[in-house]
Amino acid sequence: MGVTFEKVTFLALGKKLALLSVVLAFLFGFFSLHARADNILDRSIEISSAVPGEGNIDYEIDFRPVTASPIGSVVFEFCDNSPLPNVSCSLTNGLDITSATLTTQTGNTGFVVGAAASPATQVLISRAVAPINLVDSSYTFANMLNPSSPNSTTYVRIYLYASTDGTGTPVDEGSVAFSTAENFSVGAYVPPFLTFCVGETVALDCSSTAGDLLEFGELSESTPRSATSQFSAATNDPEGYNIFSTGSTMTSGNNIINPLTEQTRSISGESQFGLNLRRNAQPNVGANPQGSNSGRPANDYNNPNRYKFENGAVIARSPNSTAYTRYTVSYIVNISEDQAPGSYSTSLIYTAIASF
Repeated sequence: MGVTFEKVTFLALGKKLALLSVVLAFLFGFFSLHARADNILDRSIEISSAVPGEGNIDYEIDFRPVTASPIGSVVFEFCDNSPLPNVSCSLTNGLDITSATLTTQTGNTGFVVGAAASPATQVLISRAVAPINLVDSSYTFANMLNPSSPNSTTYVRIYLYASTDGTGTPVDEGSVAFSTAENFSVGAYVPPFLTFCVGETVALDCSSTAGDLLEFGELSESTPRSATSQFSAATNDPEGYNIFSTGSTMTSGNNIINPLTEQTRSISGESQFGLNLRRNAQPNVGANPQGSNSGRPANDYNNPNRYKFENGAVIARSPNSTAYTRYTVSYIVNISEDQAPGSYSTSLIYTAIASF
């Protein structure tokens, strides 16, 4: 099973005694406040079997680089705790990647398996430093041993380096995830799937995504500012999926734009940051979910003209297996008359979870 994480960034400028800027970055993929490499596109992972503890498994990892820069190595880091870079990595119980062999490679080629800095959690492939081609690239590793527990999620962080040994600052980075699952006892094996994509706009079936930058424009205490992003999800899990939003409100140093901890209407002149997943008239922004009726916004994000933001909240769910539902996330920002000027930013992570 694979889950794809994508990134979108929001920018806005406001003015109160000085320019006031707002940056909202959200992941699905993952988002962070620190300076970092560009987020690689079209990331996915496919494993030849999701059975816990099974050996001799093939892991195929696909992605498309975004930065035209010479590359000498790629590091794939396998962690059970987080997809985020610069977070300590703990190895998934039972997973063994130390005997990995690179059996096929397409797109950017010429790599061989090298010596990783942390061989228990990392697979490194290297080549002579050469310009990267911004094309879909695929790498299949054989002799992998699956995690030993069912329903165990493993995040694979991907880093592209200019060096040949995986050192220095990554040129591009991103992450994917997979999960182990027990077979369905129906006389045949039905592979579980959870498909999830995020972007400024996405196709209903996740066949395409576009955009990673949204602008709020100049902020004003007299007029709300708004922006939208989209995500889409589908699964054959009989218990459906939950989609979480994790992060904080927008801040500039010690200054903040207040998060709406309860469902609240947009009020000009008050410090507010919130979102919902419906078509709104106040302000005129957003769209209702499209596609399968099984997927729906969570209650706190399902009321037009009412906005909320809570770290770690479930914002959408499906109670059963479902075809694709595309959600439009509407963001609103208001500032008070005494809002401190500065560059405001935040990081959001959108995560889709199915139990299988």
